[in-house]
Amino acid sequence: MKNNKKITGIIILIILIIMAVIIAVWMPFRSKISNLDFNIFDANHNYHFETGERLDFIISDSVSYLNRKVLWHFGNGDVIEDAKNVNYTYNQPGRYKITLSIDDQFNISKDIEVLQLSTFVAYDSIVKIGGSDIGFVNEELVFSSFSPGVTQWKWEFGESGMIDSEESQAIYVYKTPGIYTVKLKTNMNKYPAKFRVEIFPQFNVIMEEPIDSIGIAQNDIKKRFQAIANATISNKKVYYQNFNHIKNKYTCNNGEKVTVVVNGKYNDLYSYCQGLHFLEGRGVKTVTIDDVKIDTIHCVKRIEVIQSIIQK
Repeated sequence: MKNNKKITGIIILIILIIMAVIIAVWMPFRSKISNLDFNIFDANHNYHFETGERLDFIISDSVSYLNRKVLWHFGNGDVIEDAKNVNYTYNQPGRYKITLSIDDQFNISKDIEVLQLSTFVAYDSIVKIGGSDIGFVNEELVFSSFSPGVTQWKWEFGESGMIDSEESQAIYVYKTPGIYTVKLKTNMNKYPAKFRVEIFPQFNVIMEEPIDSIGIAQNDIKKRFQAIANATISNKKVYYQNFNHIKNKYTCNNGEKVTVVVNGKYNDLYSYCQGLHFLEGRGVKTVTIDDVKIDTIHCVKRIEVIQSIIQK
């Protein structure tokens, strides 16, 4: 009888040990994950997710998921399994929901906008001149050239009869009123690009109290970009108010033909504002618009933006 009780006690003890081992092994994989998160980084660091660009998806604390089942869903039917940190390239533009799944039970999702910029780059490959088409004698006029691949510039402003500048952005002061043809030769165009400018006599009454109208416009556009960057994704009212203000007031309602050069990278106005609204100023990143320059206040064709990312 004593032997039977002893055997029974041993069996019960073994069963309890087995159950404890199963619980110890099984429970961590079913416990709640409170810090599940991931970040997305673009390869060319222009702060936009683009078709054909490698995107890196990084789990915030990958060490915690070494022994777990990991699935990445990219919102278009593609899935990558058992990879803690992955890279992926989208071939089609659109809005995608990225979902990270742990053990088929714990999920976190983020929406991204993938942009298609190739059409605009083709449009922007033609050498063009940006600048004010009117001015006054003794006024500093700024002329810019924008086209990918240009490394040499030769400006003729039509007054001196010779090459006046060899910089990408040139400043010229006319001494005589009249109508002039600005010519620009580059390493990308066989024939010079041309631009018409009319110079009026100096008007002393205006010159006594000069108003930096282009500076006011640049500060206004800078303020509008910053408002778009600061707005939450759900706040579409702020986005459209500021985007439409820039388009209607400064681009003669031709916003789709405005080049936005962001830290040396080319965008169109619509894609840049979308990127600010959907992709910037969120998570660990905050976008600061440091400076804005425009080519003219009359039907702006080019906006140069210097912006930076502040790590929180």
